[in-house]
Amino acid sequence: MAPMSIQVPRRVHGTVTRHEPYGCYIDFGEASDGLVVITMIAKDDEEVTFPPVGSSIEAVLLGYTEIGHQPRLSLRAEDFMKAKSGWEQ
Repeated sequence: MAPMSIQVPRRVHGTVTRHEPYGCYIDFGEASDGLVVITMIAKDDEEVTFPPVGSSIEAVLLGYTEIGHQPRLSLRAEDFMKAKSGWEQ
């Protein structure tokens, strides 16, 4: 679980590091890259297009997995609306 001082959801800025069949990874300055799974990019009926590797993007940090504490990220518009405004450093 994330430390209590980390507010989620919150907006983060990072760089796309790789694509996988299930999603893409974003380096936003934490110990491990955050994962954006396909369902956090588009709705089921929408075609999924990953941001290009190396591109600088904004994402929403939703939380951390219980096992491994991997950051979970989203690119969905509704998650941006819930997240704290502004860039997180």
